[in-house]
Amino acid sequence: MTQYHYLDESGDPGPKSNRYFASALVQLAGHTPLPELAAVRQTLHLSPVFEFKYHATTLVQKELFFRSIQPLAFRVRAAVVDKTRLAPPLATLSGMDFIVEWTTRLILRASELDIANDVLVMDGAVPSLRRAVRIRLSAECHQSGRERPFSKIISADSSRDDNLQLADMIVGAVRQHIAMGESQYYATFARKVADLWEAP
Repeated sequence: MTQYHYLDESGDPGPKSNRYFASALVQLAGHTPLPELAAVRQTLHLSPVFEFKYHATTLVQKELFFRSIQPLAFRVRAAVVDKTRLAPPLATLSGMDFIVEWTTRLILRASELDIANDVLVMDGAVPSLRRAVRIRLSAECHQSGRERPFSKIISADSSRDDNLQLADMIVGAVRQHIAMGESQYYATFARKVADLWEAP
């Protein structure tokens, strides 16, 4: 059965910006609205189209959000890159090149049994970024003789996509867990984390 992997990042990909950059793949069985998020919006008297973004939500919103998603079936693969530990040429990558590099590395840490011919959904990714990720993944898979991880790489708008909002909240909590040692929210889904990579 095709699985959907929702990719989001936290932090700036520039070499001279904040120290930690995090990315997360949140794996779900479909690409449909999540009733768990609708219930949180209703309980908190938020608009039905309220967008959950980790760095914009209040503590009350975060607490109810992470409590409410615990019954939801999902898996997480995440990388947190400490840019102060990068050596050239990785230390000089920025922008799209940086995102392509670490997205590819995170994805290929999973085995073919975990990701194969699935769908990758990227938040607001322009065609050039999706193409660069697809080309890099294809080249790496061809070289290693493994099956390609994704049959499709698509873009979606997080403001209208519950699954990408889930990925945003997850990656924000992962980055806070590693960068600041604040694990209150990470602990609520830690058992669903298949890979937490502190890179490099």
